[in-house]
Amino acid sequence: MQWDLSAARAARRFLEEHWCDEHTAVSLEHAHLLVSELVTNAVQHGSPPVTVALDCDPETGATIRVHDGGDAGPRLTTAVPEDTSGRGVALVAAVSADWGVQRDPQGRAGKTVWCRLAP
Repeated sequence: MQWDLSAARAARRFLEEHWCDEHTAVSLEHAHLLVSELVTNAVQHGSPPVTVALDCDPETGATIRVHDGGDAGPRLTTAVPEDTSGRGVALVAAVSADWGVQRDPQGRAGKTVWCRLAP
């Protein structure tokens, strides 16, 4: 994936190309919003490479995973109206059914931020 802010557009295209029939009850619009936020955060605050994955499960929904090579995890902050940034993680928490961060069990650099959209 390219390493600039156009990466969010590429991630949305990836979702559209890999969206499966099991996700008909899950909002693609919400998935677009979530993957855009996760990828933008990875580009702005993480390190290359950035990768996106989509897991399909008809019972639990769609899980979006964004991996980057940085070690710093996302921070849930409370933005005030005057702030021009700082709402991404709160938005992911509000729109998704669940979200979290996974570290590499082998201790390698990087992390995967994931979120799940329930059917």
